Amino acid sequence: MTIRRETSQSQMQKEAHSAPAYPKPGGWYTGFDSVNMHQVWVTSRIPAVRVRLRMAGKPQAAQLGDGTIVVAGFIEPPAHSERKCTLQHSEDNARTFSEPRVLDLPGRPGGFKALKNDTLILASGSGFISRSSDAGRSWTTFKIPDDLIPGRGPLTLGECHGPIELPDGTLMIHVAREVGHYKWEAYVIRSTDEGRTWEDPTRVPTETDADEISYACLSDGRIIGIARCSAAFIKRDRLEDIVPGAAGAPVDQEAGDSPAMFYSDDWGRTWSHPKPTGLGVLQVAGAYPLQLKDGRIVLLYGNRQFPFGVQAVGSRDRGETWDIDHPIVLSWTSWSGYCGHPRSVQLQDGTVLTGYYTQWKAGESPAHNAECAGELVRWRVPDDWPPKK
Repeated sequence: MTIRRETSQSQMQKEAHSAPAYPKPGGWYTGFDSVNMHQVWVTSRIPAVRVRLRMAGKPQAAQLGDGTIVVAGFIEPPAHSERKCTLQHSEDNARTFSEPRVLDLPGRPGGFKALKNDTLILASGSGFISRSSDAGRSWTTFKIPDDLIPGRGPLTLGECHGPIELPDGTLMIHVAREVGHYKWEAYVIRSTDEGRTWEDPTRVPTETDADEISYACLSDGRIIGIARCSAAFIKRDRLEDIVPGAAGAPVDQEAGDSPAMFYSDDWGRTWSHPKPTGLGVLQVAGAYPLQLKDGRIVLLYGNRQFPFGVQAVGSRDRGETWDIDHPIVLSWTSWSGYCGHPRSVQLQDGTVLTGYYTQWKAGESPAHNAECAGELVRWRVPDDWPPKK
């Protein structure tokens, strides 16, 4: 009989790395496609305030200077005769909300933001960018001209974070044009009049095949973009062994999507080549960067594998690396992969308010505002997260 010495934690890491692959269940929206099963997770719980909203598909929040929280969402058939944007307000730090109001703005919100001067910018549908200077009571709308972006395919704003505000007051927002089945060319366009008009397009790395890119302007002036990339990008850059779950991922469906990061140091005129974040496929329903007041960056994403819901990872080095070994699980209650789009804002009190959706009622084809619910969770990022190396 061989007597074995006690296994250290470092030795356990080596053994886990060389262990045979765990036989994961099949299916693109189930199982553990990009999760390493040779791990045991140690968890801790932190308090949060969670509220379920009415008539608010995929909600996104903004906060005005007086503390009022405004949430944009959408309503659509069968709950409503048409797909329209909705708006509701909270005066008690997102504990309760006013009755939702259906706006005469078409489509789903493609981004919602309160500017420094309290102007609200709401992108929606296939190229509408609306502006309100009275907390959402009235709106004026700019329709992106079809010829502003080269090509002939349909325009999309995606379901992104919304515009970013550069130090000189210029606004910049994502727009894309469809150029084939599950293929897009991405651009940013700009506004120099507080969102009244938009022009000045710049093409961003099209290697991502992304119709959804969310941006953050960091405190040092760098702009980072997180793109919802198709598996075609993974295969072109030969990243199958780097992106978890990429082997065999479909190139023309959501089940092959994963997040990649790129950046600009000249206000979005030129961009670096995109690179993987370390997250895997089915972890990008969308993925949204948020820089905290202390400089840390939180990357929030929809997790479309079990446990279905919303998660977050952090970075202490401007998004160069992400600590994927210490994810925060914000929501784990969805019945299926119909979940995610966790767009967030850091409130005046330092907490983070994250809007997302889940499938709260079982069904094969869930409908927003019926089987799918919009929720908000207000939480505080732990001071020691992600752990310093």
